[in-house]
Amino acid sequence: MKTKIYALPLLLMGVLCYSQDKIVKKNGNSFEAKLIEIGGSSITYKELDNLDGPIHSLDKSEVYQITYSNGKTDILGKYKTEEEARNFIISKINEYGIDRDRNDLSLQTEFEGNDIKINSVNVKGRIVHDGDLWDISKIVNFHKISKRKDNIAFLNIVTYKTSKSNRELSKLVIKMTDYEEAVNLLEAFKDLNIMLKKS
Repeated sequence: MKTKIYALPLLLMGVLCYSQDKIVKKNGNSFEAKLIEIGGSSITYKELDNLDGPIHSLDKSEVYQITYSNGKTDILGKYKTEEEARNFIISKINEYGIDRDRNDLSLQTEFEGNDIKINSVNVKGRIVHDGDLWDISKIVNFHKISKRKDNIAFLNIVTYKTSKSNRELSKLVIKMTDYEEAVNLLEAFKDLNIMLKKS
């Protein structure tokens, strides 16, 4: 009888602690799961509340971080620090960004805390359109990149915009002259968003 009394709490503890790995996706969602395998391009897992159920698969490019049941953490995101992601974002927008309405105006970017400000400037570097502040820590949705002719691409990010004293949910649109660089820029925004939400 004593054996059953001692074995039951150990059995329950084993079930409760059974591989509660945590997966944090780049879209900000996170969930607990039982990891099966981390492959070259995908992660397979089972839902924690249905361990006898099917095996699910997730593309590694969608995952920012995995925290294992033993407390160890692996960051799968490309950018390890906020500063690294911010610097990449600034450099790519400044190099490849152009005004949505006027192709003769380039973009000039800076961060103010968790907000990004993107101004449109002329060839002399003079600000033509003063940008609003967009909160990168409160992103609601990342849309797929819209590719247009001549390799032009549009990033669409739904987040909070502050203009003067008004704050509202809106869509930040960034026009880029290179589709591949737009893809890289979107990845940096996703990584930075996760890091800002955690801090």
